[in-house]
Amino acid sequence: MKKRNGQWIAAGGVTAVLTLSLFLGGCGVKEAIFSGGREQKEYGKAETMMIVTSERLRYEELYTSQIWTAAVDNRGTTFESSLLSQIHEFLKELKIMSLMAEENELTLSGQEQEAVRAAADAYLAALGGGGAEALGLEEKTAEEFYEDYRLANKLVDQLTAGADLEVSDSEARVITVEEIETSDAETASAALAAIQAEGGSFQAAAKEYSEKPLEEIRIYRGQRGTAYESAAFDLTAGGISGVVEENGKYYVILCVNDYDEAATQERKEWMVRQRKNETFYNAYQEFKTELLLTGDDALWEEIRISDSPQVSADFFAVYEEAFGSL
Repeated sequence: MKKRNGQWIAAGGVTAVLTLSLFLGGCGVKEAIFSGGREQKEYGKAETMMIVTSERLRYEELYTSQIWTAAVDNRGTTFESSLLSQIHEFLKELKIMSLMAEENELTLSGQEQEAVRAAADAYLAALGGGGAEALGLEEKTAEEFYEDYRLANKLVDQLTAGADLEVSDSEARVITVEEIETSDAETASAALAAIQAEGGSFQAAAKEYSEKPLEEIRIYRGQRGTAYESAAFDLTAGGISGVVEENGKYYVILCVNDYDEAATQERKEWMVRQRKNETFYNAYQEFKTELLLTGDDALWEEIRISDSPQVSADFFAVYEEAFGSL
C-alpha cells in the first residue's frame, strides 16, 4: 500500500499490493470467527469493475499485458490471479471500513460531498458512455463508492487521532554502505588487512576477497542483524568497520553515506503508517468479528483482469485529483 497526499491508495508496480490488509497489519488481516452479528453484502459488479479496470490500466501501462501470465511463486500462481485475490480483499475491507464509518457517525463535509460528485463525474467522463455501460455503472453507484473510499480515510484518521505516531530521524535513519562478504573470518580479516595496508583500498580488497559484487546498499534499523547494524550505524561517511559476523557470513563494511535524507524521510513516513496501522487494527478487528460479508461467488469466478474492458479511467488517480487539496 502506498500513501500519497495523505490518503492510502493502490500503487502501481510489481512489489505493490492493493489490499488494505497490508495497511491494517503488514501481512494480511487474520480471518476472525463470526460471532453472530450483522450480515452485509459485498460490493457488486460495478464497483468491482471500477477497481479491476483501474488496475488493468495501471499495470499494462507499466508492464504491458504480458504481466498477467507472469508466475509469482513456484506453484505457478499467475500475477493476474494474485492481484485479483488482493482486489477482492481490498473491496471486502473497504466495505467493512465504510460500515465502521457509518457506525461512528462519520459524515462528509459540504466540500467533501462536492469533491465526491466531481470525482464521480470525472470518472464517468473518462469512461465514456460505452465504458460505463460495459461496467454496468451508474452515476449514483460511482458517487457512493467514492464516498465510501473517502469515509474510510476519515475513519482511519479519527480512530488514530490520539495515537503517538512520532518517529525521530534517529529511529528512521537510513544509511548507504558497501560490504565485503566472505564465508570465513580468516578471509574477512585478510580483506581488512589489505584495506589498512599502505596503498590499500576497499574497492581493491572487495575485488580480491568478496564473494559477491560490490554494490551500494541502503540499510535501516531492523533490517540486518544486531552486530551488523551496530557496526554499520556507528560509522561516519568513509569509515570502515572491523570484521562483523552475521548468519554464518563475515563482513567488512564501508559507510558511503551516514544519513540518506530522502530515504530516511521515506522510511519515517512508512514507520508512521505502521504505528497508525497498529492503533487502527484492534478497532477494525473487533468490528469485523461482528460482521458477516456475503459475496457473489459466481461473479468472482468469471472475472479476469486481462479480459476486463480496456478503459482510460483510473479510480485512484481521479480520487487524488478530486481530494488532493482537501
